[in-house]
Amino acid sequence: MKGSKHKISLLLVILMLFTVACQSPTSSTDNKTKTDSTEEKNETASGNSDALDLMIPNFYNDVEKQQWESVVEKFKELNPGIEVNLTTGDVQVESGKLPTLLQSGIEPPDAILMNAGPGRVSILSDVELIQPLNELYEKNNWEDALRPFAYDLISKGENIYEVPHMIDAIGMFYNKDIFEQHGVEVPSTKDEFLKALQTLKDGGVAPITVGARNGYAIGWIFGVMMESVMGTEKVEELLYGDGKWNDPEVVKVAEMLAEWVEEGYITKESVTQTQADSKFRFLSKQAAMESEGTYLITDLADQNLQDSVDMFMMPSFVDGKTAKPVGGVGQTWVVPTKAINVDYAEKWMGFILSEDFSKIVLNFPDYNFIPASKASMSIEPVGEVLKSAMKQIEDGSGLNPSVFIGVEAKEAYYQNLQGLVGGLVTPQEAMESIEKGAEKDRANGFSLK
Repeated sequence: MKGSKHKISLLLVILMLFTVACQSPTSSTDNKTKTDSTEEKNETASGNSDALDLMIPNFYNDVEKQQWESVVEKFKELNPGIEVNLTTGDVQVESGKLPTLLQSGIEPPDAILMNAGPGRVSILSDVELIQPLNELYEKNNWEDALRPFAYDLISKGENIYEVPHMIDAIGMFYNKDIFEQHGVEVPSTKDEFLKALQTLKDGGVAPITVGARNGYAIGWIFGVMMESVMGTEKVEELLYGDGKWNDPEVVKVAEMLAEWVEEGYITKESVTQTQADSKFRFLSKQAAMESEGTYLITDLADQNLQDSVDMFMMPSFVDGKTAKPVGGVGQTWVVPTKAINVDYAEKWMGFILSEDFSKIVLNFPDYNFIPASKASMSIEPVGEVLKSAMKQIEDGSGLNPSVFIGVEAKEAYYQNLQGLVGGLVTPQEAMESIEKGAEKDRANGFSLK
């Protein structure tokens, strides 16, 4: 029964191509626009039995392309005789293209790097489009090779279907010179944060900008607010336990979002801004803060802003607690059920978890991901912003709800958060609508328990 229900969910995903936008990003990477010009048109396997066929998300720019080329060359150096065919494409479950590729008669790649999250991976695993990796985990001791909280996130079910590639860290990016100009220090308490918002507003600068027209971007800041106001345990209870979206604790966060828009702490223009618009506003110093993930580092490097922008996590509003950047597993490797060279895929995923991989990528000054491997924890990245983010998630991250909820809840989540920013719904109405979406998902068999 569960399998048939998830087939219905898979069909819904494909039908919602034009209505659902999702990360890190994270993204726990959510959907973020990438350059179409770098997308490879061949999204199928090469058919070469001596080659490892990999499929990854579209490149953002030539810098990212060059980084991947260096990674592939290192793998080939360590594994002589194995050729690697690297193609890029749409690896999002929400768009429908990845499920369609895996369901087609076309020979799939041996491993695919997809946007992570149990709400995505389970859709593929429940209809057997990707294969369980339990035996590979036991054989290679991959549990011990992963950051503990990364392993915990992907191992809650009977089977493990993924090898985490990177960890999301979504927090508050800020312009250092704007803070300095207005005498604002990086806040460490609730009162300091609220005072900073008021000080910036009184000084004539927009405190926070949001690209609310993109669901994933409004989801970023709401996830950050949930972590700060509710705390990690309450968010986990909502996503994994018996919590409801219309519970008073969640409605309180929605009320705060609406209040911040009304007070001018979040710019009212945010409701009409795309995430690209909001990012431009932030990077051009028209706003003091923006909620983002480490993927912003690429833009900072491109505009030579590494020294003038940094990130912090919104302080906890819960006494005695420390809020963490939110996210989870941002991108993750899966092996299609019909993959040919599973042995090569095994070698590749072992390489991703190795010290060799982390040493390469963390030595790039503009690298914008936090590796999910335990080996990366002892390597200091060259980039200062990434270094700051890695330090903040040493003990784990909070959870970005966007990637832990089902199809119906996610659509309601984005639409109603946009409605809150636009003043079209009340906080109670918004959370009631999201809970109704979650109820539909549960009726279709969706569960993280």
